[in-house]
Amino acid sequence: MEVIRGLDKITDNHKGCVATIGAFDGVHLGHQSVLKRLTDISYDLGLPSLVITLEPLPREFFSPQCAPPRLMSFDEKALIMGNLGIDRILRIDFNKNLSRVSAENFIKDIFYKSLGIQYIIIGDDLRFGHLRKGDFQLLKTMGKNLGFQVEATKTLEVSGSRVSSTRIRNAVASSDFLLSETLLGRPYFIHGK
Repeated sequence: MEVIRGLDKITDNHKGCVATIGAFDGVHLGHQSVLKRLTDISYDLGLPSLVITLEPLPREFFSPQCAPPRLMSFDEKALIMGNLGIDRILRIDFNKNLSRVSAENFIKDIFYKSLGIQYIIIGDDLRFGHLRKGDFQLLKTMGKNLGFQVEATKTLEVSGSRVSSTRIRNAVASSDFLLSETLLGRPYFIHGK
């Protein structure tokens, strides 16, 4: 898997892909269902799969003291995604300038001009761009105008509740490793010294 470390590292070779965007903290079963759909469409269209993620996560940037602990580092996330068959991951540096980019300009400048996305798959709860004004409906409308397809995936539930990174954090914090393993689809792990 290729890791593209920043918008300035995008080349013409990266244009034309099937993409998704999100934090993907934990790469849990909900994330895995989005990534499976991504690789399926990528295969069908004969285009590389691309995951777009921000570092640091916006909530870590705006209020580091209140941000929840991560389930995994960027490198751990990239390792898991590579094992799931993802071709590329784009790590965008989140900073004050990027936080001011409107959702419309994010779509036009990054998705369309820089990456030439042909198809984008998102979680049904995705919000992006300045003041988090970007959503599925905006992507769908702009996709029609710019010539790319947009698909939202449904939220995955286990035992009647949504699979989420927050739910896994709570399970790990309360030492419920059976639940965290069920939601992650693998045992919880962490690397470090």
